[in-house]
Amino acid sequence: MSNGWRGPDGQATSDVPGRFVRGAGKLARRYAAFLVGVLILVIVLLFIPAVSTRAPTQGSAYSPSSLPPGITAPAQPGSPGTAVSGVRCAPGVRQVPWSHYAPICEPAWTGNNGASTSPGVTAKTITITYRQAASSTLQLLYSLVPKSVIGTNAEVLRAMQAYVKLFNKEFELYGRKVVLKSFPAQGDFVNELNGGGASAAQADAVTAHSLGAFADVSIIDSTPIYDQALASQHIISFSPYSSTRKQLAQFAPYQYSFAPDCERSAAGTAAVIGKEMAGMPAIFAGDAAMRHKKRVFGVLYPSIPSNTYCTQLMDQILQKKYGVKLAKVISYSLNLSQASSQAATIVSEFKAAGVTTVICATCDFVTPIFLTSAANIAHYHPEWIANYFMDAFSRLPNQAQWSHAVALGMQEPPATTQEGYKAFFKADPTGKIVPSFPFVYESMLLLFDGLQAAGPDLTPQTFAAGVASLPPSTPGGMFGAWRFGKGIYDPSANFRVVWWNPNAISGLDGRKGAWLNCNAGKSYSFYKAAASLPAHTQLRCFGAS
Repeated sequence: MSNGWRGPDGQATSDVPGRFVRGAGKLARRYAAFLVGVLILVIVLLFIPAVSTRAPTQGSAYSPSSLPPGITAPAQPGSPGTAVSGVRCAPGVRQVPWSHYAPICEPAWTGNNGASTSPGVTAKTITITYRQAASSTLQLLYSLVPKSVIGTNAEVLRAMQAYVKLFNKEFELYGRKVVLKSFPAQGDFVNELNGGGASAAQADAVTAHSLGAFADVSIIDSTPIYDQALASQHIISFSPYSSTRKQLAQFAPYQYSFAPDCERSAAGTAAVIGKEMAGMPAIFAGDAAMRHKKRVFGVLYPSIPSNTYCTQLMDQILQKKYGVKLAKVISYSLNLSQASSQAATIVSEFKAAGVTTVICATCDFVTPIFLTSAANIAHYHPEWIANYFMDAFSRLPNQAQWSHAVALGMQEPPATTQEGYKAFFKADPTGKIVPSFPFVYESMLLLFDGLQAAGPDLTPQTFAAGVASLPPSTPGGMFGAWRFGKGIYDPSANFRVVWWNPNAISGLDGRKGAWLNCNAGKSYSFYKAAASLPAHTQLRCFGAS
């Protein structure tokens, strides 16, 4: 048990009061190996819909003068001509017409690409790797969530191969093709997410290097420890975790994240609480008596350095900017064998502190299952500010409790309307799509965006410059708004607020239980700390107008 905050470096700080209790939960993973990687998705999840108002730019990461001698310079993005995708290029036209996130179109390139410009790169290939979770870890996962919901390693690999097949044909790769190689993991992602397993993670990174990896796309089996091990081998990785700006800069140009950095996400979460919840009655609570009481907040988070730091930032913003003081702060470790008893302890402490609103915005996927069960047994029915997980996984907590939950997330549109779904069947018309396709697609899409934008002289450094030069996304994309620029390794730019309706039909799988939009579906900018949120106004959720 800790009696003070600890920052990302593990050093204790004393500026924020609070007693920490080891709590419940163990990670499992969103999809196949993915579910576990997603589980500690910190501070506000990240695949959140919104609308970008910035017009696409036509920047480029390269110029003829910056290329090594002998390498043939490509045309500038937006130049007249026909792309390998068949698109007729012009200013503002995307490389592929089916993606809101594609780079600006380039006329088909021919010439000298410099051959082996970087480890993992040859004149004809770019090697990427994917580590497959050990069977013992997957058995733990499947004991918690059915395979039909999660998907299997084989299904994930099939989805990746489908996207590689399509993207190789339609993105400009300057005479090269991406080759995907998979290998069985030595590391245990559960152990790694608890802060251990560094040596095994390093061994896996060495394996990826020995296979010739330029990048690793194990986002479905990703952990911060494995990502850092990959960086030590000079291999690019993609993560679902929120990091601090300092961490992203420290491991540049090798780490990219789909979650907004801690500083942005903490400010966004605090804005929702401070502007649209604090100082007002807890009208979304399951306990009728609580609905007439002014909200009292308690927070629960995994006792991992980055989560601790992100939660501390949120707490500081709540106090300094909105005058909100947390009544109870509890940290927990991931321990499945003690999950039920720890959940009961946590619930009793929140109940004793008079907490009406439990903030679980950085909790893993499994912990809410035990927490909501314990809350029901204790006749404790608060509001929940949840970590957003897709509809299928939000059906696992106790629904009587979870029907009082809000989150920073998205209302899922029908799967058949999502570009990742369409892209899969464009490549594999007779295939069966894995439930995790949005997250597989997102990592592959950013990879190929960066490969095209990097130009023929492909290195981790030119890849980073290429990503920085990408245009913002167009409105309507399945991941919300993406924004790029120098020093941005995490493109998520906006968020919405959603509420859980156990009776609504999900657009993603047609089953009961879905997140629905609050505030008429309005989106808010992470970069502006949700400045457009109305102050002192109750969230409009659960059918409220």
